Amino acid sequence: MTTSLRSFALIVCTASVLPNMARASGSYPPNPPRLGGLALAQIDARTYNLGKTVFLDRLSVPSSERPSAEAEANRVRLASVQALLPERVRAEVDLPALANRLDRDQLDALLYYVGIRFRVTIPAAA
Repeated sequence: MTTSLRSFALIVCTASVLPNMARASGSYPPNPPRLGGLALAQIDARTYNLGKTVFLDRLSVPSSERPSAEAEANRVRLASVQALLPERVRAEVDLPALANRLDRDQLDALLYYVGIRFRVTIPAAA
C-alpha cells in the first residue's frame, strides 16, 4: 500500500513537471515577420536588402556629414521613424544620426526596410 502511494505521488509530480520542461527556459529573440507568397512577390528585393544593410550598419557610409538642403527634414523624419520602432530596437540604433550621411537612395531603402521589417507606417516626406 505504501509503495503504490509513493508510486502514485511520483507519477503526479513527474506529470506536472514535464510540461514545464518542454517549454525550456531563457529568452529568445523574436523572429522577423513571416510574409505570405503574395506579399513576398511585392517586395523590391534590391531596395529591401540595401535598407537592411544600412540598418545593420554593414554599409560603409561616410563618417563625415554631407552638406544637404534636406538634412534637417531627413533628421526629423528619421527621428519619427525611430520613435515607431520597438523599444529593444530603438535602444540599439540611432537613425537620426544617419540623416546627413546617406544619399537619397540609401535613405529611401532604409525607410523601406524598416517599414516592412517592423510593420510600421513610414511618415511621408515633408
